[in-house]
Amino acid sequence: MSFIAALGVDAFPAVFGTLPAPAVSPDASPSIATVSGLGKASPAAVVTTSQKLALLGGNCVIAWEGNAAVAHSVIAELRGFASKASLSMPIIDACFSQLDAAVKEEVSFVGWVKEGELFRQFWYRADVAQGEMFGQMSAAGSGATDFVKGASQISGGILNVIGGLPAGLTRAVSSMLSASSLMARAELAAQGNVTNPFHGAYEIATYVGDRFAKLDDLTWVFWTAGITGGQIALDGPRAIVKQDYAGDSLLMRVLQIQGGDGATDPPMVQETRQVILPFGQQADFPDAGAISWPAPEASFTCHVVLVRSPQGATMVNRIEFSPSRTPRSIRFSSSDGHTRFDVAEEFREELVQSARDAFVDLLS
Repeated sequence: MSFIAALGVDAFPAVFGTLPAPAVSPDASPSIATVSGLGKASPAAVVTTSQKLALLGGNCVIAWEGNAAVAHSVIAELRGFASKASLSMPIIDACFSQLDAAVKEEVSFVGWVKEGELFRQFWYRADVAQGEMFGQMSAAGSGATDFVKGASQISGGILNVIGGLPAGLTRAVSSMLSASSLMARAELAAQGNVTNPFHGAYEIATYVGDRFAKLDDLTWVFWTAGITGGQIALDGPRAIVKQDYAGDSLLMRVLQIQGGDGATDPPMVQETRQVILPFGQQADFPDAGAISWPAPEASFTCHVVLVRSPQGATMVNRIEFSPSRTPRSIRFSSSDGHTRFDVAEEFREELVQSARDAFVDLLS
């Protein structure tokens, strides 16, 4: 199951949807890594997994959850209206009200629409709440009830950013990424267990310039941490995803890392490159192998840590903003078709402290 949400972050409207899990073949043969990490890319592929967010003209963004066929019909109808004129709340409400009785309980939507100078949030079959930190919130999917209940009680203090305190839209994006840890925790609590190694990553859309847009130039780095007897063992990175867009199509460079405990037993890394087409929209996309793929470095690097202990599990993240795309937490290099990475030891210690703090919160 997946998760969607609409909320306000630092005066910016934001919509979240679970990032489609990359399709990684369990039978693929990974290449041997160096001590830090090294992977050779396999051929790129177009993946049929659906994006959770859809841009409708410049003034609307919608996220869906549930029956994909029903969601497709609604979003296609809204896209048709948006091709002729700007969407509005009456048009959106009318589309929702006309859903067939036999399927109307099988789908949920959340989103934002801009009418004149006013941003208006809409939802259909979603949990809703009002809070000091995020204003009006709506969410659907796994953990939605827990998310809106918990987020409505937060008044501040979620910004987990290193690399200097940003401002304006950059600060808002940092806050959005920080807030994604709250969603990941709610999903984790609802599911009881996480089998997806990419849990905690989201597509995010907000208003940029004069229109809604999806945020790209993001790198997600996934870790696990185990706590036993007060001792913390940080493991990872276990996976890395670079998230970008080419038009409306989602591009993902995926590194899956297995095993390894040092120079004598280096990790094994498999790299795949995937294209996920926009939901409910035909896309004339070139051959995936011909794409000019972006480098794994990003302006925003979000480290996601799954913290497990005998008392339960939780999620924590740390965000690094680097306008020059040279993050200090993790460095990448490439040669002969191989991608190398190296994590700063000082940053590992910072993640251990974050995991320790999350463990304290888990017990409180």
